[in-house]
Amino acid sequence: MSAAATAPAAATATPTPHALASAKEAPGPRGWPLLGSVSEFQRDPLNLFFRSLREHGDVVKLKLLNTVFLVNHPDGVRHVLHDHHVNYKKNFVYDRLKSLAGNGLVTSDGDFWKRQRKLAQPAFHRQRIAGFARTMATQTARMLERWRDVAASRRTFDAHAEMMRLTFTIMGEALFSLNLEDGAADMGRALSDALEISQRRFTARFIPPKLLPTPENRRFAAAMKVLDRVVDEIIQTRRAAPDAGNDLLGMLMAARDEETGEAMDNRQLRDEVMTMVLAGHETTANALTWALYLLSKNPAAARRVQQEVREVLQGRVPGMEDLPRLRYTQQVIEESMRLYPPAWVIGREALVDDVIMGFRVPRGSSVVLVPYTTHRHPEFWENPEGFDPDRFAPELSQRRHRYAYFPFAAGPRMCIGEGFAKMEMPIVLAMVAQRYALHLEPGFTPELDPVVTLRPRNGLQVTAKDVVATV
Repeated sequence: MSAAATAPAAATATPTPHALASAKEAPGPRGWPLLGSVSEFQRDPLNLFFRSLREHGDVVKLKLLNTVFLVNHPDGVRHVLHDHHVNYKKNFVYDRLKSLAGNGLVTSDGDFWKRQRKLAQPAFHRQRIAGFARTMATQTARMLERWRDVAASRRTFDAHAEMMRLTFTIMGEALFSLNLEDGAADMGRALSDALEISQRRFTARFIPPKLLPTPENRRFAAAMKVLDRVVDEIIQTRRAAPDAGNDLLGMLMAARDEETGEAMDNRQLRDEVMTMVLAGHETTANALTWALYLLSKNPAAARRVQQEVREVLQGRVPGMEDLPRLRYTQQVIEESMRLYPPAWVIGREALVDDVIMGFRVPRGSSVVLVPYTTHRHPEFWENPEGFDPDRFAPELSQRRHRYAYFPFAAGPRMCIGEGFAKMEMPIVLAMVAQRYALHLEPGFTPELDPVVTLRPRNGLQVTAKDVVATV
């Protein structure tokens, strides 16, 4: 395993003329005339990326709808996300999310993104988000109680749907101080519709203009009408209240630009709220689902989590103060996000001619970083396809290349909700292990669905065994 790289340098300017002149042309598959590798990308992007890595190396030139450079090596990841991040902007794929998330932190760029990030950052300070641990535990306890009859009857259920429902409810409480499961059921259904359509559009070759009244456009417009109405009503109600509140929305409303003293307007708030609902709901639910899947496939690891939870919690509900001692539980989550990173692909566009690991990247080219493949790079991961949470023991992680693992992205645009997710996931996983052991339905295998996020296309069909009753 490679030793950790030295600390990355600060962002630098464009490459020197000599570096540009001596840069090589990146290799890549020939593909079909005109279409290149579009058909294979549409059919199975993960296979295309893996085959490109095996056959052509760490920087690969792909012909899709435009020229795309696939960067697999951690040094290249560091170059794009940290060392030369000023030379890159979000690429075209993020524009397809703007119809849902607006110009929020995930989709915005440039000076506007910097301002929004600076305004939102205090709301995600560790001490601020620590107060949401009880919300996470309370909602998880309600879910587990709901499983009691299902477990007693040994009925099969979809654990992915349960994780989606749970993380949506937690985000509603943390963001709005509302039970979105009961008080705003319409929002939940509308969000599911909007997400489903957005997922499909992510890899669509053609998206009908929104003014064209296709069935999909009408369904999407109806969903967005509900989402916008609910969010706008909540924001207007908060505006009229004497106190903005202590949830994330209240913190965002109270945020002020240090230089101008300006707050976010209603449109900016709406876009950030929608971004946080999506980022804090969809990705976390997927990460938890894959962790439950891997534990069900690895009984020894599952028993080790249960033992750690018993020793640390001794029957208590976990709090933030317990997380440092739930070390193996957190390693399970880290290993799960290595194998199945919810944000499985990151796209950028080169603003200037650049050189990545000796290969020429012309201005305007798309650069694609794929955690799913980098997290399996054989140079940095022993037995890459194996499930081994011990590889995230602190002493091993310290020796690993810093950019060989980046489930929350990296550099200045690292996910702002990383701390929230890293608190939520071990609390949920520990409480599930404290109460139940999940077993896959015989013959069931989840199918990867690599679109906006990496989700199981057919859910996660399991049964639950009450471990408390058998201890």
